[in-house]
Amino acid sequence: MLQALALTTAALLPLLVLSQPFEQNLYFGLRNNSEVVRLQEFLRSQGYFSEPVSTGNYFQRTLEAVRGFQKAQGLPAVGGYFGPQTRAVSNRILSQFRSSSPPPASATPPAPASQSSPYQGKIFLRSVSGTSRDPLRESVILENRTKDERIIITGFSLENSSGESFTIPKGQELAGFSTAARDPIILKPGDRATITVGIQERRMDFRENLCTGYFDQYSSFRPSLRHSCPEPDTKELLRFSDRCLRAIDSITACREPQALLFLEDACVEFIHQHFNYAGCVRDYRNAANFYSNRWFIWMQRSGEFFRNVREKVTLKDQNGLVVEEYSY
Repeated sequence: MLQALALTTAALLPLLVLSQPFEQNLYFGLRNNSEVVRLQEFLRSQGYFSEPVSTGNYFQRTLEAVRGFQKAQGLPAVGGYFGPQTRAVSNRILSQFRSSSPPPASATPPAPASQSSPYQGKIFLRSVSGTSRDPLRESVILENRTKDERIIITGFSLENSSGESFTIPKGQELAGFSTAARDPIILKPGDRATITVGIQERRMDFRENLCTGYFDQYSSFRPSLRHSCPEPDTKELLRFSDRCLRAIDSITACREPQALLFLEDACVEFIHQHFNYAGCVRDYRNAANFYSNRWFIWMQRSGEFFRNVREKVTLKDQNGLVVEEYSY
C-alpha cells in the first residue's frame, strides 16, 4: 500500500511543482532549494534539463539549462540568472500548461480527442500545397496570429486523411553552428513556419536570418532562401586599393567569391573574413532585423504526404487536441 502511494506521489510531482508561478529570483550556487527543484522540473518539461533527479542545487547543469531556455526565448542571458524577465516568460508558459494539462487519473475522464485546443484561433494553417507529386513542392504554412503571445509549436503534429502524422521537431534558432536541433521552435506574433514534405540534404530546421542565403551556394533548398545579406559600404574602406573596392562591390549577395586574383593580401583577408556565413553572422547578429519571421522545417520524406486531388489536414497540439483543420 505504501509503495503504491509512493509511486502515485512520484507521478504527480511534476504537476504539483508546476502548479504555481515562480515568485523568487534564483541564481547560481543555491543548494537544496525547493524553488530550484521547481525550476529544474520546469526546465525538464521544456526540454532543457536532462538530469534524472531534481536536486534543488543551482549548479552548472541548471545554469546551462537556464541559459538555453533564455536563448530560445530571446532573453538576455545575464549569466544564467533566473530573474524577473525570465520568470515572467516562464510564468506565461506555466499558465498555458495549467490551462491545457489533463486532469489527474482520479478526476474526471480525459476529454475526447476532438476537443478544441487552447491554441485554436492563435495558430492557423495558413495554406496547404499538396497537389504536386514532388514532395519538395508539397508544403504547409503555419502562422501565429496572436498580438503578443509566443507559442512553442515543437510537439504539434500534422495528420493527413490516411492517418499518417508528422510531429514538429526542435530546430535551430541560430542555424549553421551545430548539427544538433536543440531549440524549441517558437512562433512569435506574426511568425510563419513553412513545413516542406521532401528531403533537405543538410537536414536542418531553422529560423531564417540575414545571412542564411549563404546556405544555398553549396546545397539545394526548396523553398528558396532570401539573399538579403548586408554588404559593407566601401566608402568606409578607403584604406584599400580601387581594384580591391571594385572587387568587393562586384561580390554577389550571400555568396563567397571563388576567385580573388591580383588583389593585395589585406584585401583578400578582409573578403575571407566577411563574405561568408560565419563572418556575416559575426558582423550583423546584433542588428535589430537580423532574424526574419520565417522558420523552415522539412519532413525529410522521399514520398508524398498529401493526396493530390482531395485531402483533409489536421493540426494538433502537444496534447493531441485539434488546433485547426484544412480541406481542399
